[in-house]
Amino acid sequence: LWQGVNGINNPCPGGYRLPTKAEWEDEIGDWISPDAAGAFASPLKLTLAGYRKPENGILKQMGTHGYYWSSSTITFLSLSYSECLNFDAKTASTGIVGFRANAYSVRCIKP
Repeated sequence: LWQGVNGINNPCPGGYRLPTKAEWEDEIGDWISPDAAGAFASPLKLTLAGYRKPENGILKQMGTHGYYWSSSTITFLSLSYSECLNFDAKTASTGIVGFRANAYSVRCIKP
């Protein structure tokens, strides 16, 4: 539902959208290092915000992991999931399938 600037339920302000998985991969390639230090040193200043659990609202992994939604989706066993950017002190990657009810961070971009 987050696909494109005019996507249904787009969490971004008018004219902005979530990055795709490929755009996150390009972003990691521009960092000084593929990890949390590189994420924060980038112009986006991405932080280790962790996430909020859907069943009880408890914040998890704050200060140790950064999770940012992408607009890319994947279907597995007839269920649709969204892909995300994930990083910690040692690594950064995309394609980690996120359960959609997890409250991950968003970063909006202007295409």
